[in-house]
Amino acid sequence: MKIVDMNDKEFQKNELAVIDKNYAVVFKGLSEAVKQKKELEEQEKKLKAQLEGLMDEYGIKSIDNEFLKITRVDANAGKTTIDVDELAKEEPELYQELIEDYPKTTGAKKAYVKFTVK
Repeated sequence: MKIVDMNDKEFQKNELAVIDKNYAVVFKGLSEAVKQKKELEEQEKKLKAQLEGLMDEYGIKSIDNEFLKITRVDANAGKTTIDVDELAKEEPELYQELIEDYPKTTGAKKAYVKFTVK
């Protein structure tokens, strides 16, 4: 049995060529599905804008029928928060003290594969 070095560039090139050849149908199908999804999302966006305009024009707050339930949600001003990046830059000692007293982890992501359709 031959032991293969996974960091060997020639091995990687050959393996990628095999994958590319054997899964070309999958790549093509995925590319077409992503293109169709984008087209459908654009169509959805236009239809929603049309419905939103009609609801605004006629003062309709909600629609509930056999196809959809739509509720008009009014805009809000949002909320004021602390710009922690600016705080860390301007007041590094205070920032460090606050992080130690009130730690919170956000933005964790799972590993994923990113696809870009050409």
